[in-house]
Amino acid sequence: MLSVPTWAETILITGEIEDGNAQTVQMPRLPGSYSRTIAWMAPEGEEVNPGDEIIRLDPGDLESQLEQAEVNIESQITAAESQEAAHELRIFDAITSLIRSESSLENARLDAMVPKDTVPELTHDRNRLALANSIHSLERTIRSLEEAYAARDRDRPMAERDLLHAQNEKERIENALEHTNFYAEQTGLVIYAANPRTGLKIFPGESYGSGTTLLIVASREDLRFRFWVHEADIRKIALNDEVIVSPDAAGDVKVKAKVTWMSNQAASRSDWSSAGYYEILTEPLEPIPDVYIPGMSVLGVIKNEEVSD
Repeated sequence: MLSVPTWAETILITGEIEDGNAQTVQMPRLPGSYSRTIAWMAPEGEEVNPGDEIIRLDPGDLESQLEQAEVNIESQITAAESQEAAHELRIFDAITSLIRSESSLENARLDAMVPKDTVPELTHDRNRLALANSIHSLERTIRSLEEAYAARDRDRPMAERDLLHAQNEKERIENALEHTNFYAEQTGLVIYAANPRTGLKIFPGESYGSGTTLLIVASREDLRFRFWVHEADIRKIALNDEVIVSPDAAGDVKVKAKVTWMSNQAASRSDWSSAGYYEILTEPLEPIPDVYIPGMSVLGVIKNEEVSD
């Protein structure tokens, strides 16, 4: 005898239509604060085109940080120029002293070359002493010049490093400011994301931590269905289960889909209940009618079969 399928249980799940290739905008990690406030968002449901602004964040203290970074660069440049000028002056003085020492040495050498028997002994001794002192003086001025060059060569890389650090900091802040504005990368509908902690829609004026999904720009190119399953029902659902999907706005237009992914951890949705809810994704098994629009809420029906003889 052929087995006749009977339905042991019907599971109803709630979800929404989404674009599998939608552009997703997440809260960036910006300098100065873990969380940022949303200043403005394109209206939900509005159709946007590539290049349209879709979200703007409050820059907070980033603008003042940029001003300080610019001041730091000017200070580094001024300090480097002042330091370089001081080194060049020290080198100039050392070179001048070296020329004088060389001239003095030459004069002392000429005096010392006078035969001993042609001048008084005391004069001869003084000339020999002056020559020795001139040699020592020249050695000192050479060392001073070498030290002056060494000090300049030592401080130059340090000044360049400090200036580069200040410039990099300015670029970092500028880059952060650029990431406070987001633009559409594709044509589609703006759909606000849900706060993962509460399940409530994200709206302008609220603050969120980095990594939080804020909105998506969705088209109809790759539609699928995301559902939230009560923790009491998740064990009754398996991968590849068939789901009958119908949008709340047009319940008589149904589509078959199958479960392709299930989360392994429940999350709270305070707008529904205090229970935990798992996420599942389903892919359509047949063409999706035009009435299905990204962001539209849908109802899913899963029927568990029970086989009898």
